[in-house]
Amino acid sequence: MNLPRFSGRRAFGLAVAVALFLRLAGAGEATRAEKIRDSLRDPGDRTVLVAAHRGGYADDRADRAPENSVANVAVAVARGFDVYETDIRRTRDGVFVIVHDDTIDRETDGTGPVEALDFSEVARLRKRYRDGSISDEGVATLETLLEAGRGRILFKADLKPGVIEHFEEMAILIDRLGMADDVFLRTSLRDADPIAEAFARGVPRVEVMFKVDRAEQVTSVAKRFSPATIQVNVARDETDLDGKRKAIETGARLGLCVETHSYGEPDFWETLAEAGVRMFHSAVPDRTLDYLRSAGWREAFTTGN
Repeated sequence: MNLPRFSGRRAFGLAVAVALFLRLAGAGEATRAEKIRDSLRDPGDRTVLVAAHRGGYADDRADRAPENSVANVAVAVARGFDVYETDIRRTRDGVFVIVHDDTIDRETDGTGPVEALDFSEVARLRKRYRDGSISDEGVATLETLLEAGRGRILFKADLKPGVIEHFEEMAILIDRLGMADDVFLRTSLRDADPIAEAFARGVPRVEVMFKVDRAEQVTSVAKRFSPATIQVNVARDETDLDGKRKAIETGARLGLCVETHSYGEPDFWETLAEAGVRMFHSAVPDRTLDYLRSAGWREAFTTGN
């Protein structure tokens, strides 16, 4: 079989045309993250999403993917989780890193608070698995973690103590990465005023998930920020379920994706979902996802891995 041969300028032009065609052909395909985001932002979509606590870590050593690590992002996607919950701290020289605890002792082979270290020191550390053994994974920066999940999963990041003081830096970073719609910065309602002031100064608009307790707080946050999500604080031993149900119902009525923790057993999760919860923050995300699938809360939703 004789195939046509191209050379020089003609070959280059053909290569450009092929590349352009392939780019345009894929332009209409939504990414996995876009499908999750569309579901989250659609008040009529009753799919309940799963936010995996620190990405999920039940089989961290077998997966070679410790919690809150770049390797663990791929595992979270493969397991079908929708949102990667994580934690932001800041090194002494101003780098945002992914560390949960007040010190790095449990999570890495180092010691002390990460805020007392320069990033050059943090970069030499190795992450520990839950059993205490050392992995090959290093401490992720906020940027490397987000890049690892780009287009594949959404992120919900807790602002650890002191980080709110650097909200503008975080917002600029997330905006520069083009991921302002894919990252939810979760923080206390007491941070509402400084965040509102930052936005008023022209700081890039990023998504903020405020943690609230009462229906009137839900209404206030919705009016001030028009967020996509909000967390209603339902405790493990919740004593004011009627009040929390009212807050959940208020958020749902206002078109917000309401999150709670999935403490307890599935019958309690069902009660929360029926009230209007559309995202569970779960320390057992595999179990939570299995239940939601079996109970019909994921029937109309498929993203692939």
